[in-house]
Order: sequence, then structure tokens, then C-alpha cells
Amino acid sequence: MLGIRLNLAMLRVVNTTHQRSRNLILIGFMGTGKTTIGKRVAKSLGFRFVDTDQLVAKRAGKKIPKIFEEDGEEAFRKLETEVLQDCAAGVDQVISTGGGIITRPENLEILKKAGYVIWLKASPETIYERVQRNRNRPLLQTDDPEETIRNLLDERVGLYEKANDLSVATDGLTLDETSFGVTESTRVALGMG
Repeated sequence: MLGIRLNLAMLRVVNTTHQRSRNLILIGFMGTGKTTIGKRVAKSLGFRFVDTDQLVAKRAGKKIPKIFEEDGEEAFRKLETEVLQDCAAGVDQVISTGGGIITRPENLEILKKAGYVIWLKASPETIYERVQRNRNRPLLQTDDPEETIRNLLDERVGLYEKANDLSVATDGLTLDETSFGVTESTRVALGMG
């Protein structure tokens, strides 16, 4: 078909009828495609697309780099948790989250209740290639951004593993392939037929 390299037979089917909201939540490091894939999948499912980073910036009244610069990372993380809680109350949404949303323990619990969680992942090299020209990444304003990516991924990989229902390696997949795989696995997991 599209040459999908996702093994849907290994999909962990999640009964979302009672304990979870009917949402898809995309987690993963920056540059793994959460926003781009999320918009495509939302359109395919007929869901509303929500981006927690955009909602945090709107709530703060300033862009994310300014929040980090003026208020610090902890203030950003607090706002991020508040936004996630608000999103979790909705249904029929594709929620794209910030890469560090899994760093606060309370967010892991919120994610699990908010819906079906897919971890989009990629190698440090792929991530660096995708984000190197983007100046809106406050955590990468370092002397060696590629090393920073490796270190942050090492710190976070266990948390991403705890939070997800399915992981999809986006390295080498086209946007169409990734979008199709995420859409179809979500249909199965949410019982959408």
C-alpha cells in the first residue's frame, strides 16, 4: 500500500470506553513530527487539532522562548501541566504535546487518562537535522545542540516509554506513511472501526 513499516499486529489495543477520553495524544522529542503528523491525523479522523505549546504561549501572552527567558523552565512546565489538564477534559481531539511534557510525574497520569498515547520517536541525528535551523527551541541554544539533544533524549527515553501505548520510529518514514500508520492504529485503539 504505502509501504507502511508499522507492525499493527503488535498494537496494544486500549479500551478507552470508560477510563480514558476519546483523544489521541502525541508525545515525543522536538522534531519528531508531532504537530505536522497531528494536523494530518486530526483531519483524517475528523478530530480537532490541539497543540499544547500554542496554548501555553497563548495563556502566557508570549512566545515560548520568552517564557523560558523571563520566567524560567519551571514556570513553563507549570503552565504546560495546566494546559494538559484542560485538554484532557475534552474529547475527539488530536493533542500534540511539547517534548518535555513527560518530565513532570503528574503529567504521566494525566496523559494516560486523556486518551490513546503515541510516542513519535527519531534518532538524535534525524532530530538535529530537522530542528537545526529553528531558533524557537530554547533548550537547544547551546554550544553543541546535537549533544544537548542526545543528553535530553537519554534523560527522557524512559519517561516516554512509561507514557506511551504505541511508539512509532519516524526515521525513514514519509509523512504519508507515518500519518497513515498513526491514523489506522488510533482507529483500532479507539474502536472507531
